[in-house]
Amino acid sequence: MNKAYETMRGFWLDVKNLQHKSDVPQLGKYKICIAGVEIAALDTKGKIKNLMIAASSLGNASVYYENNSASGLGGFTGGAANGPVREKALCLMQAAAKDAEQLTAVTHLLGQKDPQSVTLFAVSADGQLYAKEVKEAEVRNPQHPLYPFFAYTQQVLGAFRTEQAQAQAAAEKKETETDKK
Repeated sequence: MNKAYETMRGFWLDVKNLQHKSDVPQLGKYKICIAGVEIAALDTKGKIKNLMIAASSLGNASVYYENNSASGLGGFTGGAANGPVREKALCLMQAAAKDAEQLTAVTHLLGQKDPQSVTLFAVSADGQLYAKEVKEAEVRNPQHPLYPFFAYTQQVLGAFRTEQAQAQAAAEKKETETDKK
């Protein structure tokens, strides 16, 4: 795991980063404030690269991924005010709060190294980390007990893609209008 990715991952796994915000919702029996998934994939050189989709109970979310660029990191963040990312982030948080009892309390989150597995995680208001590694093919089955949790992580990613497509269309429209002048 490269340093830039590790730094952003650490930021999301530390609930203290929410403490400057007032009234951070604490969801469910375990008082969950942060949740998400970490996924591993092989790059074109056969090396493991990680991707993290994380959200907070405030409705914001981020996607960070390792890449082969100079910085070694890509990603995007959103949902703080409104829109599809916020909506899906809040749905993810509700699912994570409901499913937290199916996760295991851990002292730290091991980096995902298996491209066939995902690690679902949640962080409580007191900083307790909960996690569970699951085969991706299994958790994609709607009958799997953690399916809603995983599915909402994927919907957060989809919401980011929707926002990106809308922003790109708006930029292209503006460019076209500018060219006509």
